[in-house]
Amino acid sequence: MKVENKSIYYEKKQVEKELYKRKMIPEVKANRRFIFILVFIFLFLSVLNLYSVSDYQEKFSLKSMIIFMIIGSIMGFFISAIDYKILRKKWIHRSIYWGSLILLAVMFVFGRVIKTDIIKETNGAYGWIRIGGIGIQPSEILKLAFIILISLILESGENKKEDIKDTLKRTLKVSLPFFCLIFSQNDLGTVIHYVSIYIILIFFTKIKTSTIVKIVSALGSLGLIAITLMYKFGNGDYRVKRVIMWIDGLLHDGYVGNIDIGYQVAQSLLAFGNGGIFGVGYGNGVQKFSYLPEIHTDFIMALLGEELGFCGLVIVLILFFLLYYNLLKISRISKDYLGKYLAVGVAGMIITQVLINLFVTVGLLPVFGIPMPFFSYGGTSILTILMALGLVLSVNNYTVLEFDKTQNKLYNYFIRRGGKKK
Repeated sequence: MKVENKSIYYEKKQVEKELYKRKMIPEVKANRRFIFILVFIFLFLSVLNLYSVSDYQEKFSLKSMIIFMIIGSIMGFFISAIDYKILRKKWIHRSIYWGSLILLAVMFVFGRVIKTDIIKETNGAYGWIRIGGIGIQPSEILKLAFIILISLILESGENKKEDIKDTLKRTLKVSLPFFCLIFSQNDLGTVIHYVSIYIILIFFTKIKTSTIVKIVSALGSLGLIAITLMYKFGNGDYRVKRVIMWIDGLLHDGYVGNIDIGYQVAQSLLAFGNGGIFGVGYGNGVQKFSYLPEIHTDFIMALLGEELGFCGLVIVLILFFLLYYNLLKISRISKDYLGKYLAVGVAGMIITQVLINLFVTVGLLPVFGIPMPFFSYGGTSILTILMALGLVLSVNNYTVLEFDKTQNKLYNYFIRRGGKKK
């Protein structure tokens, strides 16, 4: 009799859980629609913004950017149709890991050791492969590989109920080779972005808040010491000059009148000031007339701020935070830890990139060379973002499929009991 009562109680709880899951189906489908709408809005605004500057910049082709957007959308859609749990297969994640490290090692050898025409210095960094008129930045695409690998380790730690310290050690073993090899390309900005993604992923684990505070405090202290040493004893290295100019800009308004390292930021600030609250109007910006270098890439938000003003900038930032919030919602309803961390990693990748780029354009951070997601010109960047969103949509889509299966189980349960499905 006890066994029967226990069985009835268990079945009741199962039905309650399944009914709860059934209510979640509209939410996960709404998440998918919302991401599609946001991506369309971002791509539309990006094309408008780049079109405004395309007639005055000979360094890029708007048509090629649109082609990359189309290719990225197709790839993202294809990835979203594949079950993300396939990443758990050893041969897949091992191929991702070793393939990533080999590619980064090749970049170092043929960029810094053996000089080649394929890997040339670009703005002081050796992170680009150029074949014909096409340029590819492997470290940008490998951000997605990095998120996948760290997510797999964090999932493994969660499932094994492993001590968080042991899990962190395993993540560092994977992360440090990425950090070192990318730093060897003289690409400090991308390294900082990788570290930011890593910190956000760790923040969403079961690690204690006090431990996170200690880690961030230690990193902040090391960064402050490094910045102080650079400012006091810096040599002629361009990265050191950028840090020195950043400090002068913050403390002594050193950007104004500087025609060397701080020129870009000074012109960017002029653009924001000229735009004011409502902007000078679409297509009426003046900084695109070769006053602000790289306005179509790292400083694209200066153009948007000048032409659409503070209000236009705020609207774009609200859209980015809505995307971030939606990705976190998908991580929350994910069926497993892998889906959770994949969604968190992609959300962190996008929002940190937005904040770093914006802080650079207003002089709150040194110039790192981090593009603005969706808006900056660059095929590699837009491909990475769209493929990453496709991976999150895979998490969302297969969550929906799991819930649909739950619905069928619920229906079969009521049929067996002689009930009716509402």
